[in-house]
Amino acid sequence: MELCIGNTIVAARRAKGLTQEALAAQVGVSAAAVSKWETAASYPDITLLPPLARALGLTVDALLDFHPAPSDEELRAISGRLRAVFDEQGFAAGQQAAEAVLREYPACGQLKVIVGGLYFHFLSAALSHADDPEQAGENLIAHCLTLFEQGEAESEAENEKLGARLLRINTLTMLGRYGEAEALIDTLPDRHPVDTDVLRINLHLAQDRLDEAAQLSRKQLLAHVHEVLSALMMLTTAARRQKDFAAAHRYWDAYRAMDGLFSLDRSNGLQLGLLLAQDEGDTGRALDLFEQYIDARLSYTLDYRENPFFAGVQTHVPTANELAATHRLTVRAIREDAAYDPIRGEPRFRAALARLEAAVPDDG
Repeated sequence: MELCIGNTIVAARRAKGLTQEALAAQVGVSAAAVSKWETAASYPDITLLPPLARALGLTVDALLDFHPAPSDEELRAISGRLRAVFDEQGFAAGQQAAEAVLREYPACGQLKVIVGGLYFHFLSAALSHADDPEQAGENLIAHCLTLFEQGEAESEAENEKLGARLLRINTLTMLGRYGEAEALIDTLPDRHPVDTDVLRINLHLAQDRLDEAAQLSRKQLLAHVHEVLSALMMLTTAARRQKDFAAAHRYWDAYRAMDGLFSLDRSNGLQLGLLLAQDEGDTGRALDLFEQYIDARLSYTLDYRENPFFAGVQTHVPTANELAATHRLTVRAIREDAAYDPIRGEPRFRAALARLEAAVPDDG
C-alpha cells in the first residue's frame, strides 16, 4: 500500500501558512527532509509522527489517512475496481489485486464477503486456465468458504452476518460437507412475517410515487421468479431421480412456461429437459434439446435491461470477457460430465458441441 502522507503534509502545511523551513524547525529536521516527505522520496520516522501531526494541527490518523474500515461507498468502489481487473486482466491479476486489498483491510468482514463473491463469480475464468480444474476449483471454493466464515465473524450488522452465513451454506454444499451445511441451516432465523418491500410499495402507491413503486415491484418480481424457477428445477430433478416421469414433465413444462413468459435465459430449462429425455431413453429428443441448448448458450447474454418486466433492475450485465469465460467452462463441463455420456457418441452431439467450441475466443 502506497502512503499518501506527502500530499497530506503539503496541504496541511500550506493551510497553516508554514514554509518547509518553518515546519522543519518545529519538528527538528532539515528542510530537505520535509521536501523529501512531500515528494514521497522518503517517509517520516515513526517517532516523528506525533510532533509532525501536532505541528500541522492533525491527528496521527489524519496524517496517515488511516481508516479502520472502508465506508459503504468505498466498498462499492473497491468492488467495481476489482471486478474490472478480473474482467479485463484475467483471474490471476484480479486475485492479486483482491488479496492486496484484503491485506490493506485485514479485519473488514464485508470486504472478505465481497472478495469471496468475486472469486465465485469469476470461477469459470480461473478454471479455464487450470491444469487440474477439479483440484483448482476445490481449492478456490475452500478459500471462499474461509473468507465467508471470517466475513460473518467480523461483520457487525446482522443482515451482513446473515448474508455471509447463507454463502457459507451454499459453499459447504458445493464441497459436499452436507452435515455442516444442514447444521448452519438450523441456525437461520425464521422468515420475518412482514415483507418490508411490500409495505414500501404500498406506501409509494398511496403517495402516487408510481415510478418508485414500479421499480421496486420489478425488483421483487425478478427475485420471486428466480425463486419459483429454482423450486421447479429442484422438483423436476427429484421427480427424475424417483423415475416419476409424469411429475417431472409437469414441473419441467411449468419451468419452460415461466422462462417463456418472462423472456429469461432458456439454457437451464433446456439442459433440464435433455437430462429428462436421457433418463427416459429418448435419444432423439435428447439430441434435439442438446442442439437447442447449444443455440441458447450461443445467444446467452443475461442482459435484461430491455426486458419489459425487469427494465432498470439489473445491476450488472456480464461483459464479453465474462461470457467467454463462462462458455469455456461450459465446453469443459460438456466434455467431462458423465451426464452426457448417453448421447456423446452421436454425430449431432459432436456437431453441436463443435459450434460452441468454434464460438469461444482463444484466450491464449
